Amino acid sequence: MGCQQSYPGLTEDIIEDYASLTYLNKGEILHLMKKFYSIDPEKIQNNYHHRFNKEEITNRFPVIKNNPFQDRIFSVFSSMNDDCFSFEDLLDLCSAMSSECPPEVKAAWAFKIFDLDGDNQITAKDISQIVDRLTWNPYQRDHYIDRESKMKISKVILQEINLDNSGSIGLNEFKLIMSRIPEFASSFYFRL
Repeated sequence: MGCQQSYPGLTEDIIEDYASLTYLNKGEILHLMKKFYSIDPEKIQNNYHHRFNKEEITNRFPVIKNNPFQDRIFSVFSSMNDDCFSFEDLLDLCSAMSSECPPEVKAAWAFKIFDLDGDNQITAKDISQIVDRLTWNPYQRDHYIDRESKMKISKVILQEINLDNSGSIGLNEFKLIMSRIPEFASSFYFRL
């Protein structure tokens, strides 16, 4: 691989394994390791599987820091459910957000992120909180859309997406609807 920097634990075989198990190419994997390693090289040298806390990760990855769903990203992608990321957790996240990730796989990850209470359903309460996260304005006195407007938005979304009339959106309904929205895959994406 020429004169590229080597990282402890990241052999050519492991890079190939990561490339075959994710939607990332070798260059993207190396780029991510470079950024991850730069958080604290000594910790990675001592333990390739070191888990960095949320603050350390978000300081190095602004795309996560500025995301209104940051807490959910850590909840969903932290393999130890400890709000920390190992390099492999970061790879999973970046793979899901990759332009190469199939829309159906992206939709499954998006569903987990948008299921704010973790009950395997997207309910009116989840939708209301999603609207808050997407529309929060620190320059407004009230900061959020009023409750009545959010309930109307939730009702319309549930009427359009809730195909089985259960009052909430399940994973299969969500994936089906997302497959019908051409912009979904390109909007559930971030650049490395």
